[in-house]
Amino acid sequence: MSIAVAVHNLTKHYGDITAVDNISFEVKQGEIFGFLGPNGAGKTTTIRILTGIIKPDEGKAIIMEHDIEKEPLQAKQIMGIVPEMSNAYIDLSAWDNLMLIGELYGVSKKQRIERAKRLLEKFGLYDRKDQLVRGFSKGMKQRLILCMALINEPAILFLDEPTSGLDVESAKLIREMITELNNAGTTVFLTTHNMEEANKLCHRIAIINHGRIAA
Repeated sequence: MSIAVAVHNLTKHYGDITAVDNISFEVKQGEIFGFLGPNGAGKTTTIRILTGIIKPDEGKAIIMEHDIEKEPLQAKQIMGIVPEMSNAYIDLSAWDNLMLIGELYGVSKKQRIERAKRLLEKFGLYDRKDQLVRGFSKGMKQRLILCMALINEPAILFLDEPTSGLDVESAKLIREMITELNNAGTTVFLTTHNMEEANKLCHRIAIINHGRIAA
């Protein structure tokens, strides 16, 4: 099985704090890989390095054969990202958010329209497509952010605590969609502090604590 993500000796410091401490692991193509740990363990810092938002102080990360530091554009074109904090524009409609992010990814107008319609219908948001995101519930925002992450049909999807703070039904829907996407061939990198969620969804897991891989 091919390697989707290869992490080699990643280290990240914030002043005197070592958020990520010389970690290495691999994610296989086509799997759901769980990255578990308590709050403050280094999960979000790791995913921000892997998605090119911040740079490591040491080490490297290879995403689908692209070095995220040396080939950031190539790597980012094939990934979708659901961050821990919402990245949707609250003063735009759901539809306009999808059109904007699709354009940034270089998706053609025809494909943007087709994909946005399909995704919004799949996630139960099509009837709200013209509503400003400001009026969305947390669960609706999370579903929209997942739509935004999928508009470029990514080969790998990075999810940072995607069900955190959601009601039971919204969390269930997100988990079902993660499984469905993976069954269709999408590699998934999932951070969570929920062991039960990881056991249900993930093929393999790594545990991080105090910036180090514990298991």
